[in-house]
Amino acid sequence: MSNKSDTSHHIKALPIALQAMANMGFAAEDCLAGTGISPANLVRDSADTPFTLEQEFHFHRNLLSLTGNTMLGLLLGKDYRVESYGLLGYAFLSSSTLRHALAVIQNFGPLAFSPFDIAFRVEGNKGILSMRPGLTLPEDLFTFYVDRDITAAIYGSQGSLRRPLEPLAVKLMHTGSAQQQIYERHFGCEVSFGCPVSEVHMDAALLDEPMPLGDAEASSMVQQQCQFLLSRVRGGGSLGDKVRQIIVSRPGYFPDIDFVAEKLNTTSRTLRRRLAREDSSYQDILADVRYELAREYLANSTLPLDEVSVLLGYSAPGNFSNAFKRWHGSSPRAYRQAASS
Repeated sequence: MSNKSDTSHHIKALPIALQAMANMGFAAEDCLAGTGISPANLVRDSADTPFTLEQEFHFHRNLLSLTGNTMLGLLLGKDYRVESYGLLGYAFLSSSTLRHALAVIQNFGPLAFSPFDIAFRVEGNKGILSMRPGLTLPEDLFTFYVDRDITAAIYGSQGSLRRPLEPLAVKLMHTGSAQQQIYERHFGCEVSFGCPVSEVHMDAALLDEPMPLGDAEASSMVQQQCQFLLSRVRGGGSLGDKVRQIIVSRPGYFPDIDFVAEKLNTTSRTLRRRLAREDSSYQDILADVRYELAREYLANSTLPLDEVSVLLGYSAPGNFSNAFKRWHGSSPRAYRQAASS
């Protein structure tokens, strides 16, 4: 079992569940009772709101208790649309094919709000998306999480594919066979229970169909930004990490320190002081992000240099070129030529 070192970003899943619960007539305050999280925490950017697994578990126990529905995961899972996952959703949508999109989900799965490790493989004429626990789940919430995340995997891409994903078979880790008919109506296929890993089986012929919003250039850019976020999710929760997450959270936009400080619910002066304690600064972090993205764009895209300059937040190509020479010692054009040779 892998160790998910940081699950604090799971707080971003709460508004999705709260909206679904509101549609069923339940108040946000009741859903959040006892979690230490208020609706106001979720209206503001939640990047600096402390959030633990115990708070997440308490929240989902509240939902199960309020509804009295042991199969609530099947209902809520339909609301976890792929576009709700931020950069990960953008990376999925901009993929060239479904095969590529599912590989993206495997590569950047920890950016989803899931406690499961996600993998994808092809066996003969079947594509198989699998989920196994990436952390220890309480017994009373295990069925909920399995149902929610398998449902999200099937229904989350509705509208983003040329035709709906229709599973050939579904395998679930929990023992819900007493409701087999309900599950099979829900998923529209044969369902097996008590399996060692949860899986969605699909027709491999669908995997190479073009995605409606596929864009190779955008996909490369967004995946690089996903990589930045993933390295921070895995690497820890220092203030510098949180600043970096905010910087890369919106493709093509580089905020100033005042914007970042506001997102962290502090002042720019305090943010500078706290970063200095980590032997860092906002400008150092911004330069590092720009340099890494610049190398990715130059090596793996055919974007003109003036467009790369805009994507990196520079007002003129000359400013970008001068900065890149300071970072790397060569011009962007020379770096691109060397990378392609």
